[in-house]
Amino acid sequence: MMDIKTTLEKIGAKSGLDIALDENGSCTLELADGRVIVLQERANLNELDFVANLGTVPEEVRAEVFTALLAANFYWNETLGATLSWNTDLEEAVLIYPLPLADATPESVETIFNRFVELQAAWSDRLAGLVATAQEDVEDDADALDDEADEPPSDGLIITP
Repeated sequence: MMDIKTTLEKIGAKSGLDIALDENGSCTLELADGRVIVLQERANLNELDFVANLGTVPEEVRAEVFTALLAANFYWNETLGATLSWNTDLEEAVLIYPLPLADATPESVETIFNRFVELQAAWSDRLAGLVATAQEDVEDDADALDDEADEPPSDGLIITP
């Protein structure tokens, strides 16, 4: 059986990160660009979870953004097996990948780690784009309503003083 702590330390040495699980089986990594990834061993499930907060979603655009995130989750077709979710405590979108350790090898753990780092970067950028687009749509809708309010009545009546 693979020793996950030793495997993670070796991956960290290769990538220049100090990957060491604490007494609770957890490790928080801050990447060079400031992004954060949490590794959490869940020994009772024989699993290693990769967790990354992707960012906040303003309340006024959540319906539109959440629809896009749910669509990406469908059969994990845009998440490479990870799951996009919503952390209600932090009010942030989260990316989670649970890695079963029963059949994992040091090589597969390293592959998943590297893939998750890339996936987090891609989804952080994509979420920011989804939020920006949704906010532009909200602003465009508000501008259209303002323009309609400024127009004279269109019932054909003209009132003159």
